[in-house]
Amino acid sequence: MRSSPFADKLRPAIRAVSWAFVLVISLFIQNLPARAASKSEIVEFLKVTGFDVAITSLQQGAMAGPGLTGEDPDRFGRQWTRLAEQVFDPDEMLEDAVDMLGAVLPDPLLAHGVGFYASPLGQRIVAVENESHVTDDEVKFREGEALVTAMLDENSIRLQLFRAMGEAIGSTETAIRSFVEIQLRYLLAAMAAGASDLDVSEEDLRLMLMSGADEMRRAMDANSLILNAYAYRDLTDDELIDYLSALQDPKMGQVYEILNGVQYEIMGDRYEQLATRLSDLAPEQEL
Repeated sequence: MRSSPFADKLRPAIRAVSWAFVLVISLFIQNLPARAASKSEIVEFLKVTGFDVAITSLQQGAMAGPGLTGEDPDRFGRQWTRLAEQVFDPDEMLEDAVDMLGAVLPDPLLAHGVGFYASPLGQRIVAVENESHVTDDEVKFREGEALVTAMLDENSIRLQLFRAMGEAIGSTETAIRSFVEIQLRYLLAAMAAGASDLDVSEEDLRLMLMSGADEMRRAMDANSLILNAYAYRDLTDDELIDYLSALQDPKMGQVYEILNGVQYEIMGDRYEQLATRLSDLAPEQEL
């Protein structure tokens, strides 16, 4: 069966979206204690857990190019880079994260997260994750793919551990739904700003994006293995087992549910803002 013209337009956009979307899930918090942490406690929590670097590194993915619209990544050239740099301002995103977490992160969960990530193993993990966040994607994928290939040849337990770690911090199905919602917000805003040649209803657009769910699922699973292989390449199997055990604690699951939801909201809001300003850009032409 042939795909529709709209689906053909969206397919490059789906492929081009930053790997960062693989890691986001929607916010869903139930029965949490009433008192939220103070601003100073949240700021310290961000530093200890490394979530501050995860948030500020979103700017790198945004500056890579306008892939979400299905346009040629070089169409707007340096104008896109400057706009993305402004919209994804690291200090402003961190301020948003502090405000959001201050509203929803209760003391017991904050203490639980800090308790692990302030430990020697936790700080070692934060260090390697922070390094991975700021490393060029090409480097990560090239080295990560080589590591995964070697693990497959050796039938390494690390592959099972990486898959279990992914499940502990958010299922692929939830990640796909969040991924689609971010794209939907972006594309609807781009259409409203006259910056996209798509002309389709929200319902049809959602269906088109969801039609690529199987392809997204395969890509997410593969990318997750590659990125984890790179990020945790210097950790021993025993350290990974201990980390998995920490991630599988129900309280840590609630911590990540909140963190992922905050990251999703920041990304969705910033990409939506960026889309509304695309009409201010003019396609660059070669002289």
